[in-house]
Amino acid sequence: MQKAKTETKINPRRTAYMGVFTALVYVTTSISIPMPPPLGVWHMGNLVSFLSAILCGPVVGAFACGIGATLFDVWNPLWGSSFSVYAPATLIIRGSMGYVLGLIAYKRENIRKYATIAVVAGHLWKNIGYFIYDYLLYGSAAFFDLTSLSIKSIFEIVLTLATLEAVRRKIGRNYLS
Repeated sequence: MQKAKTETKINPRRTAYMGVFTALVYVTTSISIPMPPPLGVWHMGNLVSFLSAILCGPVVGAFACGIGATLFDVWNPLWGSSFSVYAPATLIIRGSMGYVLGLIAYKRENIRKYATIAVVAGHLWKNIGYFIYDYLLYGSAAFFDLTSLSIKSIFEIVLTLATLEAVRRKIGRNYLS
């Protein structure tokens, strides 16, 4: 019980990680390929979102995933505010996704197993959340988005796990904070 308190405590290092990862999520989401509605955009922001939660824990993950992606929806250099209708959903879906990812994978013994479970669970959570939101906005056209997100998720899961291993090898430890 005591360990969980110290892992969610906000300190200067954790605050710095929140800022850096939030900016990275925003930038990697902003560099995107637009798709016709309701498909949104294809981007690499999810990779950074997952890394932030796994490497820094649930608090940093929730903040970086939720705020960084919501900033993209509200305004981004390539598409302006064209995705602002998604901002409320993004804040909730992506923020909770980051928190859950961190809860599953942060400071676990079997790092590969829990990272894999976390990334798969995160993608399922995100895809189902956006499907429901898209269904409310677009009706049955949301099924196209679910198909698109599922295909993209397979690619992102493999890339995230490979990047996570490379980052861990480079920094010489399993977690940043």
